[in-house]
Amino acid sequence: MIRIMREKFGPKVIGGIIALIAFVFIFYGIFMPGRGSGASGPGVAGEVNGEAISYSEFSHALNQRIDFFKNLMGGKVNEEQMEQFHIREAVFQDLAQRKILVQIARKEGFYPSSEQIREQIVGMEVFKKDGRFDKVLYKNVLSQNQYTPTRFEELVGQDIMEQNFRTFVGSLAFVTADDVEKDLKATKEKNKFKYVYLDNESVRKSLPKNLKPEEQSKKLNEQVESLTKAVLPLLSANQDAKVNALLKDTGVKVKTSEWLTSQSETIPGVGSIRSIQADIFGSKKGEPAKRYALMGGSFIALVVDHEGYDASKITPKERNEVLARLQNQKQSELTQDMIKAWMKKATITRNDAVVVGGKGSSVPVGMDN
Repeated sequence: MIRIMREKFGPKVIGGIIALIAFVFIFYGIFMPGRGSGASGPGVAGEVNGEAISYSEFSHALNQRIDFFKNLMGGKVNEEQMEQFHIREAVFQDLAQRKILVQIARKEGFYPSSEQIREQIVGMEVFKKDGRFDKVLYKNVLSQNQYTPTRFEELVGQDIMEQNFRTFVGSLAFVTADDVEKDLKATKEKNKFKYVYLDNESVRKSLPKNLKPEEQSKKLNEQVESLTKAVLPLLSANQDAKVNALLKDTGVKVKTSEWLTSQSETIPGVGSIRSIQADIFGSKKGEPAKRYALMGGSFIALVVDHEGYDASKITPKERNEVLARLQNQKQSELTQDMIKAWMKKATITRNDAVVVGGKGSSVPVGMDN
């Protein structure tokens, strides 16, 4: 499923999706026609420092996660995928992390006022009739979903407490003007590369067919090394036709990339270049071709075009957007660091009879479960 998502949306979008679902907000989107909370389910899903994660909480969060992936994957998420990608376990982990965050917020005194809770609830569209909050509708909706007003208001209070704490952490996420400038330069400076990717599989196809496995491995390494040494001076001298003729048996040809920035992590037809990012983007136009070792073969490249960073062309809006993004990143990092530290100290148990439908009672859970 993840492979399909990556192919369809790309790694950066998938990263955004994962960040989006990192925390489960219990009361948003839980009121769905025909779906009860399952409050009569078998006990609790687990505990965090003695505080229960109820069956109801887990059931709601799991249904939301399943619906999310169904929408993403065209309405199909089967049981095998649920097990393969540990969706149930991931939902429980998210709930445990949120419970930890609320406990941190409570310990630090970020309690919401009754007025804050009231304003939050009154503003929810699901409780409005003719554009105004309706108390009868409020109670009916809660009743249909097996929530009491007291329990629901407690959940709303927890969410506000969490948000208050996040706002506080955000105030600690200080971003300097130099940080903004560095990020802008990294995203605005661009290079185009001319390259040859001698991937092992293409070179292997050009080897004699009667070689023994151990001979083939040795011959492959020798051939890749020989071709790399031959390509380097030719590519540097812009003798692309000679390079293509040299590599004819492998099917590999000289290519030119699209515009890439130092944050680019992949090149079409090559794959991930994360391991050589710093080196390749440290190259300058006019320098000879360099060789780089990748997992799947030998990558030979040189810069053929460069677009520099011009600070005068950056609008205030762009700077503010970068500032906000960097602050959000730092806030998220600080929050996650706090949660990880607390998770190591926390006592967490998971009721697998509820979470994964397995046998047994409960198991201890750590950061890696």
